[in-house]
Amino acid sequence: MIQHFLTKQFLGFLAVGGVAAFLHWLSRIMLSNWLSFSWAVTIAYAVGILVAFTLNSFLVFPRSEKPRNKQARDFVLVNLSFFPVVWLASIAISHALQALGMVRYTQALAHGIAVAIPMVATFLIYKFFTFKDIQYGRS
Repeated sequence: MIQHFLTKQFLGFLAVGGVAAFLHWLSRIMLSNWLSFSWAVTIAYAVGILVAFTLNSFLVFPRSEKPRNKQARDFVLVNLSFFPVVWLASIAISHALQALGMVRYTQALAHGIAVAIPMVATFLIYKFFTFKDIQYGRS
């Protein structure tokens, strides 16, 4: 299984994930001007999903012959299943940092850490399920 992480594809996934995570994180910061932290994380998650799907489908898993609508459906389902992890981790890490005496940037740091938590699992799920190359059984 480790061989799947020692590839250009995984490096591309990390780059795309970094861009999507950054835009997710940045949109949460902007949304926090008008919304509570919880709601801002929720809406920013949708921004991250949209960016990540678009970039992954065109740059990381372009050989998939699975219809785009099924890719999108599966991508959203995978990401929705990880949403509670990211949302709860964001809140828990923020509270933990505050309890440790950190008073500035706790929400930004907590959200940044939480967004990275599902990275390894999502790569494998995307590779073998969401963007699976139907004709060749791989992505």
